Amino acid sequence: MRVPKKQAYAVLAAATLVVAYFLFSIVPPPKLEFRDRAFPAGFRDLVLETASSQLDPLFGPRQSPPSRMDAREICDALFRDLGSPAVGDRDSRIQIVAFLDYRCPYCRKLTAILSGLQTENVRVVYKEWPILGDSSILAARAGLAADKQGQYLPFHTRLMNSRLIPTAAYVEEIAAGFGMNRSQLRADMNSPGVTLAIQRNSALASALGLIGTPALVVGRTIVQGEITQSQLERLIENETQLRPPKAC
Repeated sequence: MRVPKKQAYAVLAAATLVVAYFLFSIVPPPKLEFRDRAFPAGFRDLVLETASSQLDPLFGPRQSPPSRMDAREICDALFRDLGSPAVGDRDSRIQIVAFLDYRCPYCRKLTAILSGLQTENVRVVYKEWPILGDSSILAARAGLAADKQGQYLPFHTRLMNSRLIPTAAYVEEIAAGFGMNRSQLRADMNSPGVTLAIQRNSALASALGLIGTPALVVGRTIVQGEITQSQLERLIENETQLRPPKAC
C-alpha cells in the first residue's frame, strides 16, 4: 500500500522531532566553570558569559576600591546579619545572598528564579544595593521599611515586577495594598537604621569587588551577571558537596 506523500512527510517530521527530543534530553548541560579568588580566602567566582561590564547600564558603574573588611567580617555581613531581610531557615545548608536594585531589569528575572527555587535547605538573604540613581535609593529604603512591618517579600516582589519608576506616592500605594501603615513606612524609610543598612550593603559589595547588579553569593561562590535557573540549581547542588570557607 502506497502512503500519500503528505502523510509520509508528516510521519517523518514527527519521527525527527521525537529523535531530536531524546538526543537533546540525554546531552548533559555544560559543566560549571569556576575561578578561585585570592580574597576572601576560600571563595571563588562562577565564570559566566554574561558577566557585568563597566559600561553596561543594566548593571551600574564599577564600585570604588574594596573596603577594608577581613574575611570573617565579610562572612558575618553576608550570612549572619540579622538586619537583612531573609527567607528560609537560618541554619540552612546553603545560604544565597542576593544584591539587587529595583531598576535593574535582570534583577526582576532573578527575583522570580529565587522565589521559585524548589530546593530544600536553602536560605535567601536580600541585600538592597541601590546603584542606579535616586529612585533606586527610594525603592531600597521602602523595601527595608516594609521588612520592619513583616511584609518584605510580598512588597519586594510587587515593586520588583513593576515597570513604573518608584516614587514616594507609588511605594505608599503598594504598601497600602498589603495593609501596611503608611506613616510608619515613611518614618522607617528615613530612619538612621535604614540608611546604615544600605551603607553596610554598599561596603560589603565593595569589599567583595562586586561591579554591579545582579550579584549573588551562593555558599562560597560569587556570581556576577545573568544566571539561569538551571545553572543556579546546579550550583546549589555543587555547593552542597563543599565545606564553607574557614572564615565562615
